[in-house]
Amino acid sequence: MIDVVLFILLYFIMAGNLAPVEQNLETALRTDTRSSARSEDLLPQVLTVEMRGESVVYAVGPRAVSDRSALVELLGKLPKRAGVAVRVSGAVPVWAAAGAVQACKDAGFLRVSYVPRAE
Repeated sequence: MIDVVLFILLYFIMAGNLAPVEQNLETALRTDTRSSARSEDLLPQVLTVEMRGESVVYAVGPRAVSDRSALVELLGKLPKRAGVAVRVSGAVPVWAAAGAVQACKDAGFLRVSYVPRAE
């Protein structure tokens, strides 16, 4: 019985020391320099992928395209620092959602978030 208790005690001591400290984890909200915030840093960039009839439509705000190369061109004009969130409706095929995420990467975005929407 003493062996079991000592084993459990040793286990919890080792597990507690091997876990990463939470304050050392990276966050997306951290800034490297202290500068004034620009309005483009505060606005979220959302790419919406929807089905309209039989075709897939990619929309960023009021601008909508249905071609992947036009999407890369549209995304290339946006500021890259804030990242982009890809919001996909439930009716969209998997290839269209994957194409939207890849188009964001091709346009130069380093931070791409995938947000599925249930309908």
